[in-house]
Amino acid sequence: MSETLQEYLGIQWPSRSRKPRKEGLTMVMDTGWPTSFVDSLLDQYGEYLDVVKIWDPHLRAPEKEIRRKIDVYKAHKVRVQPGGIFMEIARIQGAEEEVMRKLADIGFDVLEVSGTATNAERDMRKEGDFVKRATDLGFAVFGEVGKKFSEQDQTRRSDEVVNEEVTVKEMLSLLDAGAERVYWEGHLLRRVMGESAEDLLAKRETGTQQAMRVAQEVGQERIIFEVSPLRELNQRRTLQFWLISVFGTEVNLGNVRLEE
Repeated sequence: MSETLQEYLGIQWPSRSRKPRKEGLTMVMDTGWPTSFVDSLLDQYGEYLDVVKIWDPHLRAPEKEIRRKIDVYKAHKVRVQPGGIFMEIARIQGAEEEVMRKLADIGFDVLEVSGTATNAERDMRKEGDFVKRATDLGFAVFGEVGKKFSEQDQTRRSDEVVNEEVTVKEMLSLLDAGAERVYWEGHLLRRVMGESAEDLLAKRETGTQQAMRVAQEVGQERIIFEVSPLRELNQRRTLQFWLISVFGTEVNLGNVRLEE
């Protein structure tokens, strides 16, 4: 990477590990930006981005344009995954083998294993089997733990209280099956930890402590903490700041908006 403006000016700034990183991963959401914008943005900031999630609107985009965009990301050493809902739908419809083959052909190299499209309780044996099938096809797999809503979410005791034992068990089950990392659902984290300054401080001894205990059990470096990209800017920024304050500058962050 060429000299940055900060380095040129001689301004002291927290150090950042270089690619390929084992900690401090940033997963960003591409919500449908033009490929020309992506190429220009990565020329400036590609060094700091590790994984991109090609989000749901791309399902309506021409296949050839998705291939071109993936090539741009890979040229900047950013790994590419489809939105988790892609595979959830494929699995519900019994088409996962064909869909995985086609995703590999297009150029995707990461798959997310999640369970937000249904309220059914997760069968972790089946999830582990799917992780193995995906890794056998050459994909890196990132599991996801937690659901967007507390109903039927076995990893929560209530809307704002984590079931730490079940959460740790699900995370370790996915990792033991071969997942490289696990995403921790962002909508869960914002309810448990808070997302405004007042809420985060009020829950500092409850929600934040729960997150810290889970991270200690699983290994912080193996968890990517999602922050919902759909929340207002101040809420996104506040929770991101809090996660960095609690877990340090090498915390893994997910669902960062590409343009931010």
